[in-house]
Amino acid sequence: MFAERPRGGVGAWPLIAATLVATVVWMAVAGLHFAWDSALVTLGACGGLEALAQVYRTRRPEPRIAATLSALAQVIAFSACAAALSYAVASTGGPLWDSTFDAWDRRLGLDWRAYLTFVDGHPRLGLALSLAYRSLILQTMLAVILLGFSGRLRALQDFVLAFALAGTVTVLVSALTPALANFVYLGLSPADFPDLHPAASYVHVADLTGLRDGTLRTINLDHVEGIITFPSFHAALGALYIWAFWHLRAARIPALAVNALLIAATPIDGGHYFVDVIAGLVIAVLAICAARALGRRRAADALRPGAPEGGPAPGRA
Repeated sequence: MFAERPRGGVGAWPLIAATLVATVVWMAVAGLHFAWDSALVTLGACGGLEALAQVYRTRRPEPRIAATLSALAQVIAFSACAAALSYAVASTGGPLWDSTFDAWDRRLGLDWRAYLTFVDGHPRLGLALSLAYRSLILQTMLAVILLGFSGRLRALQDFVLAFALAGTVTVLVSALTPALANFVYLGLSPADFPDLHPAASYVHVADLTGLRDGTLRTINLDHVEGIITFPSFHAALGALYIWAFWHLRAARIPALAVNALLIAATPIDGGHYFVDVIAGLVIAVLAICAARALGRRRAADALRPGAPEGGPAPGRA
Protein backbone atom coordinates (compact mmCIF):
# COMPACT_ATOMS: atom_id res chain seq x y z
CA MET A 1 0.00 0.00 0.00
CA PHE A 2 1.14 3.50 -0.77
CA ALA A 3 0.52 6.60 1.27
CA GLU A 4 -1.84 9.01 -0.41
CA ARG A 5 -0.61 12.25 -1.80
CA PRO A 6 -2.56 15.26 -0.57
CA ARG A 7 -4.82 16.98 -3.07
CA GLY A 8 -3.00 20.28 -2.69
CA GLY A 9 -2.60 22.46 0.39
CA VAL A 10 -5.77 24.54 0.14
CA GLY A 11 -8.18 22.36 2.13
CA ALA A 12 -10.82 24.27 4.09
CA TRP A 13 -9.03 27.63 3.99
CA PRO A 14 -11.48 29.22 1.50
CA LEU A 15 -14.41 28.31 3.75
CA ILE A 16 -12.52 29.58 6.79
CA ALA A 17 -11.85 32.86 4.98
CA ALA A 18 -15.54 33.15 4.08
CA THR A 19 -16.49 32.49 7.71
CA LEU A 20 -14.09 35.18 8.85
CA VAL A 21 -15.55 37.70 6.39
CA ALA A 22 -19.08 36.82 7.50
CA THR A 23 -18.03 37.29 11.13
CA VAL A 24 -16.52 40.71 10.51
CA VAL A 25 -19.56 41.90 8.55
CA TRP A 26 -22.06 40.51 11.07
CA MET A 27 -20.20 42.06 13.98
CA ALA A 28 -20.16 45.44 12.22
CA VAL A 29 -23.90 45.25 11.56
CA ALA A 30 -24.57 44.20 15.16
CA GLY A 31 -22.26 46.86 16.61
CA LEU A 32 -20.02 44.33 18.34
CA HIS A 33 -16.33 44.72 19.10
CA PHE A 34 -13.59 42.11 19.05
CA ALA A 35 -10.82 41.74 21.63
CA TRP A 36 -7.93 41.27 19.21
CA ASP A 37 -5.48 40.44 21.96
CA SER A 38 -7.51 37.31 22.65
CA ALA A 39 -6.72 36.07 19.13
CA LEU A 40 -2.93 36.34 19.39
CA VAL A 41 -2.38 32.76 20.54
CA THR A 42 -4.73 31.44 17.86
CA LEU A 43 -3.06 33.49 15.13
CA GLY A 44 0.39 32.44 16.30
CA ALA A 45 -0.55 28.77 16.45
CA CYS A 46 -2.19 28.76 13.02
CA GLY A 47 0.62 30.74 11.42
CA GLY A 48 3.29 28.56 12.96
CA LEU A 49 1.59 25.31 11.99
CA GLU A 50 0.95 26.43 8.42
CA ALA A 51 4.53 27.72 8.07
CA LEU A 52 5.87 24.36 9.23
CA ALA A 53 3.49 22.61 6.85
CA GLN A 54 4.93 24.64 4.00
CA VAL A 55 8.45 23.58 5.00
CA TYR A 56 7.41 19.94 4.86
CA ARG A 57 5.71 20.48 1.50
CA THR A 58 8.69 22.09 -0.18
CA ARG A 59 12.08 22.02 1.55
CA ARG A 60 11.77 18.66 3.30
CA PRO A 61 8.93 16.88 1.48
CA GLU A 62 6.97 14.85 4.03
CA PRO A 63 3.34 14.79 2.82
CA ARG A 64 1.99 13.20 5.97
CA ILE A 65 3.55 15.75 8.29
CA ALA A 66 2.61 18.66 6.02
CA ALA A 67 -1.01 17.56 5.73
CA THR A 68 -1.33 16.96 9.47
CA LEU A 69 0.12 20.33 10.45
CA SER A 70 -2.04 22.19 7.94
CA ALA A 71 -5.16 20.31 9.06
CA LEU A 72 -4.49 21.24 12.69
CA ALA A 73 -4.09 24.89 11.67
CA GLN A 74 -7.38 24.78 9.77
CA VAL A 75 -9.30 23.20 12.64
CA ILE A 76 -7.99 25.79 15.11
CA ALA A 77 -8.65 28.70 12.74
CA PHE A 78 -12.15 27.56 11.86
CA SER A 79 -13.08 26.92 15.48
CA ALA A 80 -12.07 30.46 16.43
CA CYS A 81 -13.94 32.04 13.50
CA ALA A 82 -17.06 29.94 14.05
CA ALA A 83 -17.11 30.74 17.78
CA ALA A 84 -16.97 34.47 17.05
CA LEU A 85 -19.62 34.14 14.33
CA SER A 86 -21.92 32.25 16.71
CA TYR A 87 -21.77 35.21 19.10
CA ALA A 88 -22.37 37.70 16.28
CA VAL A 89 -25.46 35.90 14.99
CA ALA A 90 -26.82 35.43 18.52
CA SER A 91 -26.76 39.19 19.05
CA THR A 92 -29.22 39.69 16.19
CA GLY A 93 -31.44 36.70 16.95
CA GLY A 94 -35.23 36.88 16.97
CA PRO A 95 -37.77 35.24 19.30
CA LEU A 96 -36.64 32.18 21.23
CA TRP A 97 -37.67 28.78 19.89
CA ASP A 98 -37.60 26.79 23.14
CA SER A 99 -41.34 26.21 23.28
CA THR A 100 -41.31 25.04 19.66
CA PHE A 101 -38.46 22.59 20.20
CA ASP A 102 -40.08 21.27 23.37
CA ALA A 103 -43.31 20.74 21.44
CA TRP A 104 -41.48 18.95 18.63
CA ASP A 105 -39.87 16.60 21.14
CA ARG A 106 -43.25 15.78 22.60
CA ARG A 107 -44.77 15.18 19.20
CA LEU A 108 -42.01 12.66 18.57
CA GLY A 109 -42.86 10.96 21.86
CA LEU A 110 -39.53 11.97 23.43
CA ASP A 111 -39.71 12.91 27.11
CA TRP A 112 -36.64 14.93 28.11
CA ARG A 113 -37.58 15.10 31.80
CA ALA A 114 -37.91 11.32 31.94
CA TYR A 115 -34.49 10.97 30.31
CA LEU A 116 -32.96 13.38 32.85
CA THR A 117 -34.51 11.42 35.71
CA PHE A 118 -33.20 8.14 34.30
CA VAL A 119 -29.63 9.40 33.90
CA ASP A 120 -29.73 11.08 37.33
CA GLY A 121 -30.68 7.71 38.78
CA HIS A 122 -27.59 6.10 37.25
CA PRO A 123 -24.62 8.27 38.33
CA ARG A 124 -21.99 6.04 36.72
CA LEU A 125 -23.76 6.35 33.39
CA GLY A 126 -23.98 10.09 33.94
CA LEU A 127 -20.22 10.27 34.55
CA ALA A 128 -19.47 8.26 31.42
CA LEU A 129 -21.73 10.53 29.39
CA SER A 130 -20.07 13.66 30.77
CA LEU A 131 -16.58 12.37 30.01
CA ALA A 132 -17.59 11.55 26.45
CA TYR A 133 -19.24 14.94 26.05
CA ARG A 134 -16.03 16.71 27.09
CA SER A 135 -13.87 14.80 24.60
CA LEU A 136 -14.29 17.12 21.59
CA ILE A 137 -10.84 18.72 21.58
CA LEU A 138 -9.08 15.41 22.26
CA GLN A 139 -11.02 13.57 19.57
CA THR A 140 -10.51 16.31 17.00
CA MET A 141 -6.76 16.32 17.56
CA LEU A 142 -6.58 12.52 17.51
CA ALA A 143 -8.61 12.28 14.32
CA VAL A 144 -6.34 14.75 12.53
CA ILE A 145 -3.08 13.27 13.81
CA LEU A 146 -4.00 9.61 13.31
CA LEU A 147 -5.43 10.12 9.82
CA GLY A 148 -2.45 12.24 8.83
CA PHE A 149 0.34 10.12 10.21
CA SER A 150 -1.24 6.91 8.93
CA GLY A 151 -1.19 8.35 5.41
CA ARG A 152 -4.95 8.62 4.95
CA LEU A 153 -4.62 12.12 3.56
CA ARG A 154 -7.77 12.08 1.47
CA ALA A 155 -9.82 11.10 4.49
CA LEU A 156 -8.03 13.77 6.53
CA GLN A 157 -8.84 16.53 4.06
CA ASP A 158 -12.44 15.35 3.81
CA PHE A 159 -12.77 15.29 7.60
CA VAL A 160 -11.47 18.83 8.04
CA LEU A 161 -13.75 20.14 5.29
CA ALA A 162 -16.77 18.28 6.72
CA PHE A 163 -15.91 19.68 10.17
CA ALA A 164 -15.95 23.22 8.78
CA LEU A 165 -19.07 22.70 6.66
CA ALA A 166 -21.03 21.25 9.58
CA GLY A 167 -19.91 24.06 11.87
CA THR A 168 -20.81 26.76 9.37
CA VAL A 169 -24.28 25.38 8.73
CA THR A 170 -24.87 24.92 12.45
CA VAL A 171 -24.00 28.54 13.21
CA LEU A 172 -26.09 29.95 10.36
CA VAL A 173 -29.14 27.84 11.26
CA SER A 174 -28.82 28.93 14.89
CA ALA A 175 -29.20 32.54 13.74
CA LEU A 176 -32.75 31.68 12.68
CA THR A 177 -33.62 29.44 15.64
CA PRO A 178 -32.17 30.87 18.89
CA ALA A 179 -32.98 29.06 22.13
CA LEU A 180 -31.86 29.03 25.76
CA ALA A 181 -31.84 25.20 26.09
CA ASN A 182 -33.83 22.78 28.19
CA PHE A 183 -32.57 23.36 31.72
CA VAL A 184 -33.33 27.07 31.51
CA TYR A 185 -36.61 26.71 29.64
CA LEU A 186 -37.97 24.23 32.20
CA GLY A 187 -36.74 26.30 35.14
CA LEU A 188 -34.56 23.54 36.58
CA SER A 189 -31.79 24.00 39.13
CA PRO A 190 -28.93 21.65 40.13
CA ALA A 191 -31.07 20.52 43.06
CA ASP A 192 -33.38 18.84 40.54
CA PHE A 193 -30.62 16.46 39.42
CA PRO A 194 -28.33 16.07 42.49
CA ASP A 195 -26.36 13.11 41.18
CA LEU A 196 -25.37 14.74 37.89
CA HIS A 197 -22.92 17.46 36.95
CA PRO A 198 -23.78 18.41 33.36
CA ALA A 199 -20.87 19.90 31.45
CA ALA A 200 -22.65 22.85 29.86
CA SER A 201 -26.14 23.17 31.26
CA TYR A 202 -25.96 26.83 32.34
CA VAL A 203 -22.54 28.20 31.36
CA HIS A 204 -23.86 29.73 28.14
CA VAL A 205 -26.80 31.60 29.65
CA ALA A 206 -25.04 34.78 30.75
CA ASP A 207 -23.36 35.29 27.38
CA LEU A 208 -26.44 34.47 25.34
CA THR A 209 -28.73 36.75 27.31
CA GLY A 210 -26.06 39.48 27.32
CA LEU A 211 -25.79 39.32 23.53
CA ARG A 212 -29.55 39.45 23.14
CA ASP A 213 -30.18 42.33 25.56
CA GLY A 214 -27.14 44.35 24.45
CA THR A 215 -25.12 44.21 27.67
CA LEU A 216 -22.39 42.05 26.07
CA ARG A 217 -20.77 43.97 23.22
CA THR A 218 -17.24 42.56 23.05
CA ILE A 219 -16.30 39.10 21.77
CA ASN A 220 -13.30 37.66 23.56
CA LEU A 221 -11.95 34.29 22.39
CA ASP A 222 -10.60 33.65 25.88
CA HIS A 223 -14.15 33.61 27.22
CA VAL A 224 -16.42 32.06 24.59
CA GLU A 225 -19.00 29.41 25.42
CA GLY A 226 -21.04 27.04 23.29
CA ILE A 227 -24.19 29.14 23.00
CA ILE A 228 -25.91 27.24 20.17
CA THR A 229 -28.88 25.07 21.01
CA PHE A 230 -30.35 24.11 17.64
CA PRO A 231 -28.77 22.31 15.84
CA SER A 232 -26.39 20.47 18.15
CA PHE A 233 -22.80 20.72 16.93
CA HIS A 234 -21.81 18.17 19.56
CA ALA A 235 -24.12 15.62 17.95
CA ALA A 236 -22.80 16.52 14.50
CA LEU A 237 -19.22 16.05 15.69
CA GLY A 238 -20.06 12.70 17.25
CA ALA A 239 -21.13 11.45 13.82
CA LEU A 240 -18.11 13.04 12.14
CA TYR A 241 -15.73 11.35 14.58
CA ILE A 242 -17.26 7.94 13.97
CA TRP A 243 -16.84 8.47 10.23
CA ALA A 244 -13.26 9.74 10.56
CA PHE A 245 -12.06 6.97 12.88
CA TRP A 246 -13.76 4.34 10.73
CA HIS A 247 -10.82 4.72 8.34
CA LEU A 248 -8.61 3.31 11.11
CA ARG A 249 -9.47 -0.32 11.76
CA ALA A 250 -8.15 -0.43 15.33
CA ALA A 251 -10.06 2.73 16.28
CA ARG A 252 -13.48 1.77 14.95
CA ILE A 253 -15.00 0.11 17.98
CA PRO A 254 -13.59 2.53 20.60
CA ALA A 255 -14.71 5.51 18.49
CA LEU A 256 -18.17 4.04 18.01
CA ALA A 257 -18.55 3.44 21.76
CA VAL A 258 -17.24 6.86 22.84
CA ASN A 259 -19.29 8.77 20.31
CA ALA A 260 -22.46 6.84 20.97
CA LEU A 261 -22.03 8.06 24.55
CA LEU A 262 -21.22 11.58 23.34
CA ILE A 263 -24.41 11.76 21.30
CA ALA A 264 -26.43 10.26 24.14
CA ALA A 265 -24.90 12.83 26.51
CA THR A 266 -25.87 15.82 24.39
CA PRO A 267 -29.45 16.25 25.71
CA ILE A 268 -28.20 16.20 29.31
CA ASP A 269 -24.70 17.67 29.37
CA GLY A 270 -25.53 20.23 26.70
CA GLY A 271 -29.12 20.86 27.76
CA HIS A 272 -30.23 20.12 24.21
CA TYR A 273 -33.64 19.13 22.99
CA PHE A 274 -33.81 15.80 21.20
CA VAL A 275 -34.61 17.59 17.95
CA ASP A 276 -31.32 19.48 18.33
CA VAL A 277 -29.52 16.14 18.28
CA ILE A 278 -31.48 14.88 15.29
CA ALA A 279 -30.75 18.07 13.36
CA GLY A 280 -27.06 17.85 14.24
CA LEU A 281 -26.85 14.29 12.93
CA VAL A 282 -28.57 15.28 9.69
CA ILE A 283 -26.13 18.15 9.22
CA ALA A 284 -23.20 15.76 9.80
CA VAL A 285 -24.42 13.37 7.11
CA LEU A 286 -24.90 16.22 4.63
CA ALA A 287 -21.48 17.66 5.48
CA ILE A 288 -19.82 14.28 4.93
CA CYS A 289 -21.55 13.84 1.57
CA ALA A 290 -20.60 17.36 0.49
CA ALA A 291 -16.97 16.98 1.61
CA ARG A 292 -16.57 13.67 -0.17
CA ALA A 293 -18.16 15.05 -3.35
CA LEU A 294 -15.81 18.03 -3.31
CA GLY A 295 -12.89 15.71 -2.64
CA ARG A 296 -13.75 13.53 -5.63
CA ARG A 297 -14.04 16.63 -7.78
CA ARG A 298 -10.60 17.84 -6.70
CA ALA A 299 -9.15 14.42 -7.41
CA ALA A 300 -10.71 14.38 -10.89
CA ASP A 301 -9.40 17.87 -11.60
CA ALA A 302 -5.92 16.81 -10.50
CA LEU A 303 -5.94 13.90 -12.97
CA ARG A 304 -6.85 16.04 -15.97
CA PRO A 305 -4.12 16.59 -18.57
CA GLY A 306 -2.04 19.61 -17.67
CA ALA A 307 -3.12 19.62 -14.00
CA PRO A 308 -0.39 20.62 -11.51
CA GLU A 309 1.47 17.91 -9.65
CA GLY A 310 0.20 16.70 -6.30
CA GLY A 311 -2.87 14.82 -7.45
CA PRO A 312 -3.96 11.64 -5.71
CA ALA A 313 -1.88 8.52 -5.92
CA PRO A 314 -3.02 4.99 -5.17
CA GLY A 315 -3.45 4.56 -1.46
CA ARG A 316 -5.79 4.12 1.41
CA ALA A 317 -9.22 5.71 1.32
